[in-house]
Amino acid sequence: MRSKRLFTIRFRFYSKLLGALTLLLGSLAPLSNAYAEVKLAKLFSDSMVIQRGQPFNLWGTAAAGEGIKVVFNGRSYSAQANGQGRWLVTLPAQSASTGQTIEIHASNSLALSDVAFGDVFLAGGQSNMEYKLDQVISRFPEEKTLDHYPDVRHFDVARHYDFSGPQSDINGGQWAKAGKDTVGRFSAVGWFFAKDLSERVGVPIGVISSNVGATPIESWMSLEALQAFPEAQAMAYKLSNETSRMALRAEYAQQRKSWLRKNPNQKLPWLIKHSTSLDFKPTGFYNAMIAPLQPMKFAGVIWYQGEGNTKDPKGYSDKFRGLIGLWREYFAQPKLPFMFVQLANFQKPDMQPAESRWAELRAQQAEVFSTVDYTSMALAIDVGERHDIHPKDKKTVGERLALGARHWVYGEPGVDYVSPMVSDARASGARVVINFDYIGEGLTVRGDRLSGFAIAGEDEKYVWAKASLQDNEVTVWSDSVRKPKHVRYAWATNPEGANLYSISGLPAVPFSVEIERY
Repeated sequence: MRSKRLFTIRFRFYSKLLGALTLLLGSLAPLSNAYAEVKLAKLFSDSMVIQRGQPFNLWGTAAAGEGIKVVFNGRSYSAQANGQGRWLVTLPAQSASTGQTIEIHASNSLALSDVAFGDVFLAGGQSNMEYKLDQVISRFPEEKTLDHYPDVRHFDVARHYDFSGPQSDINGGQWAKAGKDTVGRFSAVGWFFAKDLSERVGVPIGVISSNVGATPIESWMSLEALQAFPEAQAMAYKLSNETSRMALRAEYAQQRKSWLRKNPNQKLPWLIKHSTSLDFKPTGFYNAMIAPLQPMKFAGVIWYQGEGNTKDPKGYSDKFRGLIGLWREYFAQPKLPFMFVQLANFQKPDMQPAESRWAELRAQQAEVFSTVDYTSMALAIDVGERHDIHPKDKKTVGERLALGARHWVYGEPGVDYVSPMVSDARASGARVVINFDYIGEGLTVRGDRLSGFAIAGEDEKYVWAKASLQDNEVTVWSDSVRKPKHVRYAWATNPEGANLYSISGLPAVPFSVEIERY
């Protein structure tokens, strides 16, 4: 009797175990089948733009060892997934076109429709690049009611960060063609940049928008690229370890709680939120939002960033040079054009000449333009807003960025794409004579009198200076400085009133120089 009961118990136990195993295997089967399905990287979708004029890549995942066939323009191209289930097919360069279809066949079939071949630009940086057209539409309402939209297509890379290393795919995104119902979601700077180019060159323009507000430049650099910056690299190493990362997250949470205890009924300040968030630490966004775009090809990069580094502008030029070199190497395009924006004017203008971290960072940006080939710098010191770090005039910025692309990407002859830059400043008695490079057809003053200059002697105590323009030379002086040694132009967080321009309409680049003697 006892053995019979024991048999019954064991039978029920093994029956339940077998049922559980069957259920488990059944639940795993769909996952296994899903993994075996051929998939494209998330960057690929209907209505996308692929860079013309260069061999292009399609890539994705499948079951390890699975054969993949890509059909395009009546020809087939084959590949095989590697041991990690990754595959890549390279197809020949194409000329500009629209309405193309690409098919992918394996255990299942996929198709990309309405594919365009044109010029693709990567739009990077922080919030002023991220800002959507809808956020500035009060300034440009006509952009939502155009009779005809140029063939501009936009892909917004989903925000995501990862400190474990470069990722193989982005978190998501979708291509969209410009139209009344879609253009409001485009990067505003990206839209005006692409619209200008599309209307000039007559080919589809794609903008891959990969940017996050408030990010410092270190967030968009790799671990190896930070080697020259030990503090940032040490933080990146720390974050690459899960245990250390969790400990830092707990430490930041405690810092927030401590502040709130000391400041009851107050909202946590943005600066504390920012400094105690992992999001903005080194390498995170590069790993998750830039590295997965390889091996895409681009016509160029547009970049609007710098506000996130104004707290400590020293060394920004070295970091920016490192980022440009990193991206060019990573995408295997050593001459990839970089068109970037110099910081806009912001905050209340100074009553007297003063030091400015924003002015220092602008000087670092100008240094990058002067020392790195295939770059252009779009000025924004005349389109900012003193009360808003996100100025609404993204049209001027986008079109000034497009000047650089017209020169470097399209080789347009005679395009005036560089703002006037100081070449030398020499003292003649109590006056300083300043000459400029990149003046195009010449210099001009917007307003009744030239302003924006400050002058100082050996003591470096700056005072506002008088200035005049004659024969493309600027003369600067002050009755209170008999032996000038230093001169500055537009050297302020908000250099409102600086009004020296090229005749073509580009503002002169801010500067601070030591004066030579005749």
